Amino acid sequence: RGLVGRRELGLMPRHGVLVNVSRGPIVDERALVEALLDGQLGGAGLDVYGEEPVLVAGHLMSPLLGMDNVVMWPHLAFWTREARGRLEKEALERCLEVLQGRPLRVLSKDPRLLMQREMPGCEVVQE
Repeated sequence: RGLVGRRELGLMPRHGVLVNVSRGPIVDERALVEALLDGQLGGAGLDVYGEEPVLVAGHLMSPLLGMDNVVMWPHLAFWTREARGRLEKEALERCLEVLQGRPLRVLSKDPRLLMQREMPGCEVVQE
């Protein structure tokens, strides 16, 4: 949280563009809004936010919605037909493993999921 704040934004060149497609809270959104409104930053491309959904009014990021130098998009980069099909297939495979009493396979490299190797009956498979 707050990895990119007022200080870091101030180190960027005035024509710099901040792109955040990872996690909303990594950027201090209040500082980002101020930097964009004050012209300290050239622009921003965002598809993640500290609080979702972004509302037209009453949301911290609302002032950015009408700015020509800001692109805001919902976090859907992974949401392709192929990705959805793979997600459904793997979710059903995990359900079958549970129903058949087999060890659960964790295919992700996400360290939070890899910690589950310590859970009884959970096999961690890294591919």
